[in-house]
Amino acid sequence: MIFLALFTVGNRKGSKLDQELLLSLNSLIGSDYRYLFDITRNSLFRGAPIFFALVALWFSGDCMERRSRMLAGLLAVCVATILSVWSQFHFHVHVRPLLEPALHLKLANPKWAEGWGRTGSFPSDTATLFFGLATVILMENWSLGMLGFLWVLVMIATPRVIFGWHYPSDIIGALVLGPGCVFLFSGTPYPRMLFARMLTLFENRMYFVHAALFLFLADAFNSFNSLRELGKTLVGMFQA
Repeated sequence: MIFLALFTVGNRKGSKLDQELLLSLNSLIGSDYRYLFDITRNSLFRGAPIFFALVALWFSGDCMERRSRMLAGLLAVCVATILSVWSQFHFHVHVRPLLEPALHLKLANPKWAEGWGRTGSFPSDTATLFFGLATVILMENWSLGMLGFLWVLVMIATPRVIFGWHYPSDIIGALVLGPGCVFLFSGTPYPRMLFARMLTLFENRMYFVHAALFLFLADAFNSFNSLRELGKTLVGMFQA
C-alpha cells in the first residue's frame, strides 16, 4: 500500500496545507448547515444517482462480458472499502478532525464528536466506496462515470471535509484506493474469467445472479453496515 505509506509520512499530524484547506472549508458553515449535512448523509439522496446508473447498466443488455467486468469491479469496491476501514483502525495517519480540539472546528452538531469507535480517518471509507462505484460506471459508460465522479466529489466527499469528518488527504486517499482497486481487478483477467464462468453456469437461472446482485447493492447502499456488523460478530465469536 504505497499510497498509505506516502500519506503517513506527509500527514502524520496533518500537513499544514491539509489543515489550512480543512479550516477554510469549515469556516463556511454555521449551525443551519447541519441540515445540509443530514441531506448529504441520507442514503437515498447520495446513493440514488450512482446505484441507478449501476442497475441501468447491468440491465442495458444481456452481455456476459460487460456483466463479468462489472462484477469484478464491484468485488474490488468491496475489497477497497474493507481496506479503508482496516486502515483507519491500524494506521493512525492523523486523528479525525472533529476529534481534535486544537483545530477549533465549527461543529454543526456537537454530538458528532461523541461515541466514535475509531479515531483514525484515513482514507475515507465512504468516499472510497462511492469513488469505486463511480469507477465501475466509468468503465462501462464514460459520460455517466464522469457525472458520477462529479456527484461523489461535490455531494459526498467535499461535505465530509466541510463538516470536519475528514481531512482533504483522506478524500485523496479514497480517490486513489477506490478507483485503484477497481482498475487493478478489471485489468487482471482472473476475476473476470471467474465471474464469466459463474455467469455461464447460471445462464438459464440468471434470476439467482440478479437476486445476489440486489443483496450486494442493498448493503452497499448503506455503506456495508450489515456486512461490517456481521464481521464484528464473527470476530467476537472466534475470540470468545
